[in-house]
Amino acid sequence: MTYEEFKKELYRNALNQARLWGKTARLVEKGTVCREPQVMGAIAAMNQNAPSAKDAVVKEDMLLVLLQYAPAENALQANTLPECKEEGRAPAYSGILCWKVRTLYERFLREGWQSVLPEIAMKLQGSKGQEPQASLWEKGYEQNCGRLILRPLNIWENREELEHCVYWSYGEIGLVLYALLYDLEEDFMTMKVTRGMVERWGVSFEEALTGALLNTFAQMPPRLYHGMDIRSSYDWKDGIFMEEEGKISIEIHPQSQEEGMCGYRLTTVRWLNGAVAFFYPGVRQRLAELLDGDFYVGFTSIHEAVIHPVQHKILGEMKAAIQHTNAVFDRREMLTDKVYRYCRARNELIEV
Repeated sequence: MTYEEFKKELYRNALNQARLWGKTARLVEKGTVCREPQVMGAIAAMNQNAPSAKDAVVKEDMLLVLLQYAPAENALQANTLPECKEEGRAPAYSGILCWKVRTLYERFLREGWQSVLPEIAMKLQGSKGQEPQASLWEKGYEQNCGRLILRPLNIWENREELEHCVYWSYGEIGLVLYALLYDLEEDFMTMKVTRGMVERWGVSFEEALTGALLNTFAQMPPRLYHGMDIRSSYDWKDGIFMEEEGKISIEIHPQSQEEGMCGYRLTTVRWLNGAVAFFYPGVRQRLAELLDGDFYVGFTSIHEAVIHPVQHKILGEMKAAIQHTNAVFDRREMLTDKVYRYCRARNELIEV
């Protein structure tokens, strides 16, 4: 990812996070002149200039989040502008969070997004008086296990970021261990859990992954929809097909040529990281039961899988459609170009 691409993605994420907490995020770019009283002090401090100048010329790209105004005499007690505090310069406004974009980009290149976005989330939550999430790793496994979930990623595309992470692999599909930093109806933020973190907890990788899989199942149950059932929103009761959830809300006719050719879409109730639903306990077996035999599965993204009974000759079309989707859309959303067959008799997933 280039610096400019990183800058846009960083700002998009920061803007979304700031809105959740009723704050304002700004991307102030190098060379611009700022006259806003709320941010002049921060810019002057980062530039190591006196904050009394009428204009503040930005010397490097900065990400700012504006908090509630506080008097300058309280600035030294505020948990803001850490880089300025280390240099002994307090900003005129304590109600501003500030990051140098270039510094974040260099960290991103070394460690990935998991070292950047959680910091912004923690600072925003900390400014609301909530417990800093940094203490998460100081606690034991029992205190943390409820936060663990699995997210699907393409191992090859993310090989550098996954070097020190914990995951199960199915070919090039990785089910990666994450910790939930927070989960609001409007947004959802996680960070990858490293091997070192799990080792400090004193549990095996297998135990941590298994617990996370069950958590993910409970928090985001699987849903199955007809391929042509495309709507702007779905009720949480729509698409229920696992018997333990109660009344089944989708009718499957596996011998129908039209239905089989259109296929079915498998995801989670939140349509988020929905490909993981295919790996939930009992889901593959239940799909084989509903479809009366073996089926093909392809992953159109990390959020969804498409399912077709094998008796409908559609394998070639499936492969072409998935390859086209992956070529057109964001590579970060891609899971795999491969198509698999689930063999009911052997309870086995085979690449075809």
